[in-house]
Amino acid sequence: MDPTNSLSEDFADLSVRDSLTRISCERDQFVDDDHKRLDDRLMETFGFLREHNVNPTWTALLCNIIAGDKRLVALEYEEAEKLLSSQPWISKVLQKAWENKSFKEVRQLSQFFCCYPTSFQSP
Repeated sequence: MDPTNSLSEDFADLSVRDSLTRISCERDQFVDDDHKRLDDRLMETFGFLREHNVNPTWTALLCNIIAGDKRLVALEYEEAEKLLSSQPWISKVLQKAWENKSFKEVRQLSQFFCCYPTSFQSP
C-alpha cells in the first residue's frame, strides 16, 4: 500500500475553507450580531439579484464587503479584479458566502484584515 495515496485520500474532503488563513477570534472583536448587521446591509444592496436568481460579480461583492467594514484593507475595483484572478479560491469563498447570505468568513480572511486602532470597535 502506498502511504502517499492514503494520505491524499485522507485530505480529499478538505474544503477550500480549511486551507485559508484566517484571523484569530481574538483579533475579530465583532460578535455574530455585528457580522449579521453587515450581512444585512450587503443583502439590501444585492438582494434584488437574489430575487431574480442571479449571482453578483464576485469583484463587486468583494468590494462591497470590504467597503462596509472599516477594519479591512480597502481595494479599488481593479485591484479586486487582479486579486480574484491571481487567487481564484477567494471567488469560491465569495460564492459560498453568497449562497449562505453570510460574509463573516470573507471578512475574516487575513488578506483583507488590517490592524488599525478602530479595527476593534463594533460597527
